[in-house]
Amino acid sequence: MNNTDLILRNVRLNDELRHLVIDQDKGMIIAIQSAGGEADETFRGEAIDCEGLLYLPAMTDKHVHLDKHFLGEPWKPLQPFVTLPGQLAFEKRMLSSLPTAPVDRARRLIELLLRQGTTSIRTHVDVDPELGLSHLEGLLEAKSESAGMMDIEIVAFPQQGLLRSASIPIMRKAMAAGADYVGGVDPAGLDGRVDASLESMFELAAEFGAGVDLHLHDPGQLGLYTIDRFTELASEAGLGGRAAVSHAYCLGQVGETEFSRTAEKLQRTGVAIITSVPIDRPMPRVTGLLDAGVEVFVGCDNILDAWSPFGNGDLLARGSRLAEKEGWIVDGDLLRVYPLIGGAPLVPKAGDLASFQLVRAMNPMHAIAAAPCREAVFSRGRLVGGRMYETRLRQSSDSYQAVQS
Repeated sequence: MNNTDLILRNVRLNDELRHLVIDQDKGMIIAIQSAGGEADETFRGEAIDCEGLLYLPAMTDKHVHLDKHFLGEPWKPLQPFVTLPGQLAFEKRMLSSLPTAPVDRARRLIELLLRQGTTSIRTHVDVDPELGLSHLEGLLEAKSESAGMMDIEIVAFPQQGLLRSASIPIMRKAMAAGADYVGGVDPAGLDGRVDASLESMFELAAEFGAGVDLHLHDPGQLGLYTIDRFTELASEAGLGGRAAVSHAYCLGQVGETEFSRTAEKLQRTGVAIITSVPIDRPMPRVTGLLDAGVEVFVGCDNILDAWSPFGNGDLLARGSRLAEKEGWIVDGDLLRVYPLIGGAPLVPKAGDLASFQLVRAMNPMHAIAAAPCREAVFSRGRLVGGRMYETRLRQSSDSYQAVQS
């Protein structure tokens, strides 16, 4: 018997009740027992009766901005979006007025994401000659602090435009300091030079052995040309599986022939598409991309920031929105959401990481449709979120106050 064992009794794995045995030191599921018959006496750690709560794997958010939200800050009135340069200037003024440091904002959002069942993220962090590495340094500190609970990939992101803001030298420093991906934004609409902007991104990636993740809002044929060129450069660099285009609104604006041709290129070169499932503009045709074999991921992106007052970090709810928008109502289609928000199997096996969430739902399809509250969230065997976590915090606080009195 291991004194760090945790036994979660009566967890629903699809349609069957099971007991999950977790080694909290190793952060692993070490056994899965039948809920019927004689009790297995091998494990005698702490036991919690989960009363039929449904197991879902923990989630991975592929597009967040830990440094740019206003969570926990006084309400910030926003302005209507008119032009991208105008919005960028507005955002910079807003962020500079915040009393909190980037590391504090990062901690705050990491805590929220963990409570919502997300234990792995890719975050973009602003880098430019004026900011220097100040935001990146804060995120690297937060990443170190949350190791073992939240897995974090960092994209050095030249929000003001890679070429427009002369950010190549500071991007080079950001990559050397520990960023994992080279970012970019609108090579045409912001930088004004598609090929030069993209080539600079891939040159940086080659220099540091990094991946590439491009924000692309440019519409229609302009966006389509950018994706085509991006896939060519990714193929030449051998970055299949480590290159992605975020947003890619143009893939919801062009004709079927052009869409199919581009989808084939994306699949062949291993370039992924990441969407935040916007409801106020066209978005990539996710069904068509998946049918073509393109890798697609979902991210929450804006969470109460200078661009939008909406967003709560709940990736399960974002997956539910995707299913509704795509018209996925039959069981097989609803299940298509899970690889886009996580990727781990819906039914675990012994030896898997103990990173998962428990929800009150009949089955995984119902969970996507309803996006229920998290009853418990575990990251590498540690309880980090959900109602069970909140209850334990209250009990701990009550016990402390009783001792003090």
